[in-house]
Amino acid sequence: MTCYTALIYEFISRKWYNVVMKKKWALLFFCVLVISSLSYIWISRTLRSSQSEKIQHVKCKHGPYFFSIFIHQFTAADLPCLSMQMNGHTVSVMLDLGFRGQLSFPPRFLQQVENKKYLRSKKMYGLRGGEYEEKLYEVPTISVGPIVFSHPVIHEHSEEFHRESSLVQKDHKSSPSEQGRIGWELFVNTNLFLDLNNSKVAFCDSISTLQKEGYFFEAFAKTPLFLERGLVEFEVETPEGVLRCMLDTGATWNVLNTDLEEGKSIEQVIWEPDNVLKYSSFKIDKKNFGPVAFHRIPIKIPVHIEAILGMEFFHHHLVFLDFAENVAYFSKNRHQFK
Repeated sequence: MTCYTALIYEFISRKWYNVVMKKKWALLFFCVLVISSLSYIWISRTLRSSQSEKIQHVKCKHGPYFFSIFIHQFTAADLPCLSMQMNGHTVSVMLDLGFRGQLSFPPRFLQQVENKKYLRSKKMYGLRGGEYEEKLYEVPTISVGPIVFSHPVIHEHSEEFHRESSLVQKDHKSSPSEQGRIGWELFVNTNLFLDLNNSKVAFCDSISTLQKEGYFFEAFAKTPLFLERGLVEFEVETPEGVLRCMLDTGATWNVLNTDLEEGKSIEQVIWEPDNVLKYSSFKIDKKNFGPVAFHRIPIKIPVHIEAILGMEFFHHHLVFLDFAENVAYFSKNRHQFK
């Protein structure tokens, strides 16, 4: 028993005993009050002493939070990588907002993972329309920076899927993949802020907390976030009309989905560096972020994608994904972390 609890107990015993015996409802009310107070104190102390608690929209349960994490490296294709801890080991994983899932690893890596539990299989599709059956597993916990995620689901992907999902320039080969990928579904309970030009991401409860961290609310454009198709999407206004864009940190370039050239198959598609369309204006929440250029490449998957915003976009913009409110915020990358 803590000193604080002992004092409360002594106070109840000496001062309120006679009153309690006469008025039992007063005891009930007082006990509820004491329990509530102790619960509040315990939660406050726990939050101050440990940042490793699993966050379930702290905005609603525990108050404001902001945890910054460094991107420890970028791949040869300029894709960001985070350090993740699993089973006592540190693993480099690519941050891939284009991946619908929480985690993904190749079979050779998963064979070494202990305490995994098989769940089921799931169909996945590459950019060229290839269909793949992936096994899903569950592990007890993983951690990214100070945040612990309980019971995350891991996809087992093949190297063929990696090749299928890569677009490379003519006469070039795709770069080796990291051991694994982290998808957007891992972050739906934490919210995600991306400052990739400064090699940083952060878990953050709200735009107001970002403001307190030195990012000015007035600089951000706010727009609805669409997740119903399993993609992280939003709409922009261009000179040619409304364009629905997918956010993808697993893509090097911005891509505009175009029709296949006559006589070509999807398997023959490569990145043509000169096949570019530039929008002079690119408006989000009536704020112009243009000009923005897209590489015109055909994409073939069951869900039609109009456009992809890759690292070419993220290096020049701050992005805050508020999954709790289903909104996204964008700003030119002019501000720095404190």
